[in-house]
Amino acid sequence: MTKQQRRRIVSLIEIGVSLAVGATISIRLASYDVPFFLLTACALGTAGSVLSALLNIEQAWTATTHRCTVPGCDFRVRIQHADAGESRCWQEIVAAHPRHDAV
Repeated sequence: MTKQQRRRIVSLIEIGVSLAVGATISIRLASYDVPFFLLTACALGTAGSVLSALLNIEQAWTATTHRCTVPGCDFRVRIQHADAGESRCWQEIVAAHPRHDAV
């Protein structure tokens, strides 16, 4: 299984989980005679929020962050799915950047 296939499977699982959470909220609200359009809005809003949270968790887990080593500088680069050569290139770019803002 390639990395691209794994990413697709993880994305499908994230979408499925978010839709399941949205559907669960919708089913729970339906027992209180909530109107259909309000149920739909709640289900889609919940599904969107859960999907956003899952995507942020995935990004935090799989991303590599390179930070400037100069004290007080907050410059950083976050990359995902990079090989060793590309990661090294970004590390050199971060080390040589011209902007240094004091915090």
